[in-house]
Amino acid sequence: MKQKLSLVLALLMLLPTFTACAESKENTEETSAPTVTPGAEETVEEVKEENPYYEGYVDPFVDVDFDGESLSIYTSVNQRGTLTSSNYLIEGPEELTGDLAPDAAIQRNLDVMERLNVELLYEHADYTYDVVASNIRQLLQSGDASYDLIINDIYGLAPITPEGLFHNAYDGKNFNFEAPWWYDEFMSDISLNSNLRFMLAGDYFIDMLRCTHCLLMNKDMYTDLYGDPEDVYAMVLNNEWTLDNFKMLEENCFLDLNGNGQHDVNDQYGHVAFEYWGPMIPWLISSDPGFIARGEDGYPIITVNNERSIALTEKLNAILNNNAAGIALTGGDEAKTEAIFLEGRSLFLGYQRLASLENASFRDAEVDLAVLPYPKLDELQETYVSSTHDTAELGFIPVAVSYDRLDFISTVLEVLCRETYVQVLPEYYESSLKIKYTRDNTSAQMIDIIHDNFGNGFALAFSNGLSGILLPTFSDAISANSTDFVSKYKAKEKPAIRLLEKMIEKCEDMLAEKGGR
Repeated sequence: MKQKLSLVLALLMLLPTFTACAESKENTEETSAPTVTPGAEETVEEVKEENPYYEGYVDPFVDVDFDGESLSIYTSVNQRGTLTSSNYLIEGPEELTGDLAPDAAIQRNLDVMERLNVELLYEHADYTYDVVASNIRQLLQSGDASYDLIINDIYGLAPITPEGLFHNAYDGKNFNFEAPWWYDEFMSDISLNSNLRFMLAGDYFIDMLRCTHCLLMNKDMYTDLYGDPEDVYAMVLNNEWTLDNFKMLEENCFLDLNGNGQHDVNDQYGHVAFEYWGPMIPWLISSDPGFIARGEDGYPIITVNNERSIALTEKLNAILNNNAAGIALTGGDEAKTEAIFLEGRSLFLGYQRLASLENASFRDAEVDLAVLPYPKLDELQETYVSSTHDTAELGFIPVAVSYDRLDFISTVLEVLCRETYVQVLPEYYESSLKIKYTRDNTSAQMIDIIHDNFGNGFALAFSNGLSGILLPTFSDAISANSTDFVSKYKAKEKPAIRLLEKMIEKCEDMLAEKGGR
């Protein structure tokens, strides 16, 4: 879970130079800033409970000069459905646009290059999610050391991390993963072992934020059907936003508008999504059924066959397979499904991500939109849990790159993440997402809840590599209008356990090799 940024970002926007960095909200005791490089001065004196951020940060890289060295980045430009590539905030546009966030990305890159005396070189990769792994594996197995950093899908690259194709980021001495510009807890969650970190998630890898799921609600339709849409916001803020309450709102919405006695794209629905599988991911993640546990050795244990998963399958089947649910009406056409909602004929629209709010179709929509987190399984669940999509693009350092180069790479990436936090996040997160792309102040609060509660990353990262046992098990049942979770799980259990054991064996081999270095 990443700590709340609202206060910190507001402060940073007022400062000419970076003078604050955050501490996890779980730890509000007095602490010292981590030493990033040998001899770096510890400048933090105090962290107060009401003010959870570091004071007096001093740049440990202020005297670093890399004499024009180049960092080569193989960055994804793939557009996924209606979601545009995040490269416009990573590489940045070729010239100023007048739009705050991309222009801030240009300035960040220029500042980092000037501060460290480096060049940032980009080459584009345009792979769909299903061929990312094969193409990147082929590149890396060839020994090609052209790229210092690869930015691409969790879905494709997480399962091949045990193959020894990427550097362990813990060997990059200048990473400060306790700093607020890194998603430390998420990175731990998507790691097979606590001593191995192959996937980098931080503010520079902004696709993770842009891919974070949200629900959209038609406030006009809610007003006509139920009254004040602020009531839904109140449910969220009072921790009462559950699957049962969602179903209660959804199930009264269907109208056979064209009178043909069928469910088709011309009718009115409580909830629409373009298919079962992809849009089901945020429902599963947000319900937090208990996908894995960690053994004493830190390795994952599959625990998803439990009572919460059975209850989730039953509740979600009722939500996705009823008269008021318009799932897969458009033959998998995402834009046509969105049109049903934008034309005012669905109360909720599934499968949207925060970056969807950037699209002109939503910005210019005549319907009044509310942004909501996905519901909890029940009121016993303590917190909301947000999912980024499994095609969110993270950072990977190829092992073909010399080990001696990790100090350089970790320094540049650390500063890129830091300056994204300082320069780009205030413009994208605060100014764009929470003001430009929303219709009311409470939606901005909803975005904070969504942003601050990432979780269950392991299920996203490794379900594909473990025979689909963590996520598609649910989809297999529900897309067949079945509540039989257990039999679907049992069909996948043995192959999934064998695959996990092989991954763990490879991790142990890597750790043994490192110990013998």
